[in-house]
Amino acid sequence: MKNIRSTKYILIGVLVFYSSSLSAECIGVVTAGGGQGFWGDVEKGAEKAGIELGIETVIRGPVDEGNIEGQRAIIKSIMKMQCNGYVIAPNTIERREDVSQLKSKGIPTVYIDRDVGGERISVIKTENFSAGELAGIEMAQALGGSGNVAIFRMNKDVITTTFRENGFIKGATKGGLRIIVDQYLGTTVGEARGKASEILSKVNGIDGIFTPNESTSLAVLKSLQYFKKTNQLIHIGFDAHDSMIKALETKNMYGFIVQRPFQMGYLGVHTIYQSLQRKSIDKEIDTGVIFVNQKNIFDPDIRKLLSLKN
Repeated sequence: MKNIRSTKYILIGVLVFYSSSLSAECIGVVTAGGGQGFWGDVEKGAEKAGIELGIETVIRGPVDEGNIEGQRAIIKSIMKMQCNGYVIAPNTIERREDVSQLKSKGIPTVYIDRDVGGERISVIKTENFSAGELAGIEMAQALGGSGNVAIFRMNKDVITTTFRENGFIKGATKGGLRIIVDQYLGTTVGEARGKASEILSKVNGIDGIFTPNESTSLAVLKSLQYFKKTNQLIHIGFDAHDSMIKALETKNMYGFIVQRPFQMGYLGVHTIYQSLQRKSIDKEIDTGVIFVNQKNIFDPDIRKLLSLKN
């Protein structure tokens, strides 16, 4: 069994993960971008599955979630390597065309992280609306069922964050909170930080903020730190970057929803492999979420999930 290593390269706005040696016996894994901590864990899960199964994994993804053509170019580049199956986190509904093309060549596709429909054989993801609703419920409880909150959205074309955002609104408003700011920040940390800072400098009376993914959570965290407001309101984010974990440990962030990206990558590769072996597969798998806050961040099971030392 081969020990697969990966080397990261930045090239023309695309984050690329190359396996140590490529062959026709491989599975392509195409990430969506917009959160390298999250997609790094997807990569680790996919690599572990590849090692266990003794097959190559070719893992690539755009840096920016909004780079739709970049993701398509990556899919086409991997097609030239004659991989047997694909694990894709589609960053647009247009990916259905690519999946249809792959199917016409006898190549199956599994979606991870989100579902845009089409001829995929399985979907492995978080139940995003419920996850967002959980964040809204936790926000309402933290604020005692009363207060004004801001929802800083990512991008209207990203379905995962849209479901989380809408779920949060349901949970928060049902819990007695009022949404006074509802704005899109963008797909990169830099863009999102600039817009968040502009809003925070103009709007008063915000008791809580929800951010639906890693890049928006990091951006708002940095903005709050700049304005020295980290202890003045409840910030609930999504995903678990090192900076967010540190902020939580030092009580500069209230909490965040943690997905299981490692499982998405791991199960994605295993599911494709089982399909190629003509074994039965699950058509949909919910990998689940956990709310992490200052009360449980030092719990051994939580720290294991976050790959932290106890």
